[in-house]
Amino acid sequence: MGEVFTHRLDAETATMLFGWTDGVPEIIYFGARLPDDIDRDLFARSRSRPLGFATLDEYAPVSMQPEISRGFMGHPGLIAHRSGSDLPGWAGLFQFTSANEIEDGVMFQCTDMWRGLVLEISCRLDPDSSVAVLKSKLINNSDKDCVVDWMSAPVLPVEQALSEYLHFHGRWCAEFSIDRRTVPMGLVKSENRRGRTSHEAFPGTIMLSPTTDETSGRCLGVHMGWSANHRMVLERLTTGECQLQMGVLHFSREGLLPAGASISTPEIFVAQTDHGLNALSQKFHRYVRDNIIKWPDPDKPRPVTVNTWEAIYFDHNIDRLKALADAAADVGAERYVLDDGWFKGRNDDTTSLGDWVPDDEKYPDGLHPIVDYVIDVKGMEFGLWVEPEMVNPDSDLYREHPDWILRLDPYPRRTGRNQFVLDLTNKAVSDYLYERLAALLTEYRISYFKWDMNRDLVLPGDGAGNAAVHRQTTGLYALIDRLRENYPHVEIESCASGGGRIDYEILKRTHRFWTSDSNDAVERMRIQTGFSHFLPPEVMGSHIGPAWCHTSGRGFHPNFRALVAGYGHMGLELDLTKVTPEDFEIFKEAVERYKADRQLLHSGRFYRVRTVDDDLLGAAIVARDQNSARVLMAQIDRPRAVVPPTIAIPGLDPEKIYDVTLQTPADIALKASRGFDNPLIDGNYKMSGAVLATAGVQLPVLYAQTGVALCLEVVN
Repeated sequence: MGEVFTHRLDAETATMLFGWTDGVPEIIYFGARLPDDIDRDLFARSRSRPLGFATLDEYAPVSMQPEISRGFMGHPGLIAHRSGSDLPGWAGLFQFTSANEIEDGVMFQCTDMWRGLVLEISCRLDPDSSVAVLKSKLINNSDKDCVVDWMSAPVLPVEQALSEYLHFHGRWCAEFSIDRRTVPMGLVKSENRRGRTSHEAFPGTIMLSPTTDETSGRCLGVHMGWSANHRMVLERLTTGECQLQMGVLHFSREGLLPAGASISTPEIFVAQTDHGLNALSQKFHRYVRDNIIKWPDPDKPRPVTVNTWEAIYFDHNIDRLKALADAAADVGAERYVLDDGWFKGRNDDTTSLGDWVPDDEKYPDGLHPIVDYVIDVKGMEFGLWVEPEMVNPDSDLYREHPDWILRLDPYPRRTGRNQFVLDLTNKAVSDYLYERLAALLTEYRISYFKWDMNRDLVLPGDGAGNAAVHRQTTGLYALIDRLRENYPHVEIESCASGGGRIDYEILKRTHRFWTSDSNDAVERMRIQTGFSHFLPPEVMGSHIGPAWCHTSGRGFHPNFRALVAGYGHMGLELDLTKVTPEDFEIFKEAVERYKADRQLLHSGRFYRVRTVDDDLLGAAIVARDQNSARVLMAQIDRPRAVVPPTIAIPGLDPEKIYDVTLQTPADIALKASRGFDNPLIDGNYKMSGAVLATAGVQLPVLYAQTGVALCLEVVN
């Protein structure tokens, strides 16, 4: 083994150390911050692995681009080939060229002189959140084309102690489901081919030890910011080494790299901790707050939103919409969003997508009457639903431009929700969409777009028949970027049949996720729990739905629906003109509570609160100064035991005394108990943070689909 070279990055709580000899550097350490005076060379040599019997005579590292030509026997980080050359095009060898400092990081460059390829790997370590951001770029410096079949973002070695992983999966109306699995010997591959981030395969995972839980233990989290096809490779070799790869999944020749061109991977975001899953989530949340989300007005609270969809569906009537606006303002809403059905000829989901002008019959004076009423009379913001990427066959746009869709002729043009996907790789299409959306934003005082995307991509070819998912995705980014540049006051919600497009890259240009099309409060608790592993509450759209959920066929008490909706970015999506006065007051009180708490909810440290009862899901948000906290506990199914468990409240200052009070009505807490002589009920509950974090709080008996909210304030 030759001389080992090293490079070190430090953040507030973490160190990332790279080592290499003559090839692609590897991450030899990513963990708790190392002492500043550590002997790096000695440390690097101390990480050398022993050679076993029946192996090659030289160690093949799990570098940030592991290579067949170095004897690596696992899945390679790069699979590329050249044709028309006397040299074998299917294997190469990168030699280290340089390491140059960049802001908060380092840029490594390596060269494959045989294939004429240059590999650039950028590694940044955010100094505040300690989240690492890694990205690879491949440059073709030869005079021959190169085809990239697979290119991982910088490959992560996973220590043997992290022998389990969280697999995030799901479906429509059941996003962010989680399986905890043991890493098997061999290779596990997770792929998404749907053309959007997908409900089924969120591009992220968490590696953890068997003893890791929410509050303790080692874990490593990874997310790839990319809104389309992707692949994750997790492989444990017989040597015990484990690698994690994430990258774009290409169709056909999407990976063609012409002479002189380059191709880049999406960024991957990596965090680690020795203190459990909550600490890991807090690192991701802080990074998102500081670096990803870009609010038009950072000081503006997240407004309570009323959306018209589940109140009226396609039945638009100006008098009914004004009555709904009256009720929205009375309940305390601050934003009113007009959903699907407002544009020309749109009476169901079979027609008119692409024709983005108001319907003359429903809106003979355009949208001005409802916009003016919402803003000038009711004092709310006005938002509008759009689905720009789609077109119905029954539309003026498609009749005029049937060649503007993604397709692969002569194969059938398959519809989804009665619609095709417009080809954003076509400049004429992108310009048309920009002009129509800009016209709406110019004519009407719209401050919010609910940007929907309701189908997967099938045979996604451009006009020439070339696979186009990658360019379609970057075209979407460019369209939104163009709108944001010229209309910076407008917020955008990312919706894709609910949670089908949730990732950091789309969040760089949007401001909220419609987390799921399901307003079923039980499903929402599960979904929001999974969502919280990577994303903070303020970007999580969470609405009070109707008493009877149309996506699940279940009904819920208004208190439970309000409770579950109250700790994200709160909204309401039901016909408020038809609820009982009693229910209206419940919703109004919940909105008032959200407004009083939202600054804390959207800036504090988030903790998932779990107990021995898997059907008791909870969350705690603790102010950064530890003077306040809010706790939500929801019993989503029948309790595990007659007497419920106590809940330890994390994140409090052990030395401070907290006044613990119920925010939700006491009768809910008492309904399932014959008696509960507890200071939680009588309102005289003052206890230290140390006691609350260890002995915890005794919960009342909760019926299925009920819950409680607690308020904790430091006693002066």
